[in-house]
Amino acid sequence: MGSLLIAGPLALDDHPQQAGLLGGVGGYAAIAAAPLAPTQLWCRGGTDISSQVKALLVQRHIDVSGIDWIGATPRSTAAGFDAGGALLPVIEPTSAEGLGGVLLIGLPPDETRRALRVVGKLKGAETRPVMVSPRPADLADSTFRHELLSVCEVLVLSVSKAQALTKTTDPLAAAHALQADGAKVVVLTAGPLGGVIAYHAKVTTYPALPVATLDRSGVSAAFPGALAAWIAGSGRCDFSTVKRGCAVASVVGAICAQGIGPKRLLTANRDEYMERFNRLRREQKF
Repeated sequence: MGSLLIAGPLALDDHPQQAGLLGGVGGYAAIAAAPLAPTQLWCRGGTDISSQVKALLVQRHIDVSGIDWIGATPRSTAAGFDAGGALLPVIEPTSAEGLGGVLLIGLPPDETRRALRVVGKLKGAETRPVMVSPRPADLADSTFRHELLSVCEVLVLSVSKAQALTKTTDPLAAAHALQADGAKVVVLTAGPLGGVIAYHAKVTTYPALPVATLDRSGVSAAFPGALAAWIAGSGRCDFSTVKRGCAVASVVGAICAQGIGPKRLLTANRDEYMERFNRLRREQKF
């Protein structure tokens, strides 16, 4: 089973119901990914994350050797996201042994470029899929968009953000426009409605298992985390793997939505993921 490297912010979230919850899109992605593939998180955690919160990551079997615990901790509040400095630390991954895939999530352009340079130097980089879930506003810069999409294997973006970015109301046209900018595989998410996959010249949809939602925090990060882990763990990024991975990721996102912040996601394991995936297969008959 290949492992997954995630580069993305770890933060403390001041949720309306509880301050200081473990979060950040990198954090949610890693929590979602860990049951599906060995996962390492590369980011700056800062000094405000307590040993008890760190223990949640360790208990989730997330490799925290790439997290720097010095400096300010990124924080998400009602006023917005305060990075408190660079999201990626000075320390860098140097080994690619067993690495099956990379996910870059929620990084600003300069740090995205740095992450691409770092992972591009790792052994086997030419055959290892790089998956991205970027900050949608950054893709409005056409130069950066083409630069990023031309080197990534899979782009994950919501349908609504893709439509706004490409100035179309047609999800399929939006996916094709993003492919024209360089993305090989485009996955557009629509929450409980499932989503669209444009895989090279092939196009299909994937289903979702609607659930009663308690909180949407982290769902948009849990999905690409689970999808990237499925691809990395499978050791393939073919059409069948991506299609099944999207269905698995949709049920993982639904699990996240059933708790406050990451709480429900932290209690779920691979068995629950697959039980829900199998239920989805039975109900959707795919």
